[in-house]
Amino acid sequence: MLHIVADLGNTRLKWGRLGAGGRLEETVSLPVDDPSTWDRAWSRWDPSGDAAATWAVASVNPPVAERLATFLADRPTGRTRVFWYRSAVDVPVRHGLERLESAGADRALAVSAAVNEHPRGRPGMVVLCGTAVTVERVTPDGIWQGGAIAAGLNLTARALHMLTAQLPLVEPREAPPAWGNATLPALEAGIFWGVVGAVRELLTRQAVGLDGAPWVVWTGGDAEPLARAVNWPDARVVPDLVLRGLAGLSPGATGG
Repeated sequence: MLHIVADLGNTRLKWGRLGAGGRLEETVSLPVDDPSTWDRAWSRWDPSGDAAATWAVASVNPPVAERLATFLADRPTGRTRVFWYRSAVDVPVRHGLERLESAGADRALAVSAAVNEHPRGRPGMVVLCGTAVTVERVTPDGIWQGGAIAAGLNLTARALHMLTAQLPLVEPREAPPAWGNATLPALEAGIFWGVVGAVRELLTRQAVGLDGAPWVVWTGGDAEPLARAVNWPDARVVPDLVLRGLAGLSPGATGG
């Protein structure tokens, strides 16, 4: 039986295949707007077309979740089981949030995975870098207190392009110079270092009042360049943190 975990965001759909003991063996990142790529990826993992499978799916994108549900329903009838995590309320995580149902499942899963990978007694912070950037605060005893939500690199770039008359669309991926002598490099500088500044400020302010120096875990598609630019002490990048959180909850984690 195949055990699959999936993280459905606003721009990408990530799948992970679990092996023995619930370990991630292979991951693939797919566009959310091209189901033909889903077919090709699944055909590679299930070349016979009739494998039994369990899926654990975290989604913050309801319209695409419906298309994914249809895709999974077309797999062999009665041989595909799907477990959905549509908000943080579906994730068993200790928290201090007022309305857990209004928080994204991806945030809760990332926090859960990060807490499970760190010993109790130290506070922590988790930075998710996708369409939005979130910075989550965790107490020394592993309680998720909440966080902050800001625009990510691509969302900022698209907003500047779509809501102005003449600014072009840019795709900042690596740290550019902090200023540009033309519109394109000026946009890249403002977008990238603006997000870096926002995250650094949020980390600095969320660390105030925590009992001890926090560990920091970064995850998401833009985590690598942003983490390097922020350069926070005792930080590491775990690109598949949400999938790890799902793996710990899915039947494949116990070999079932």
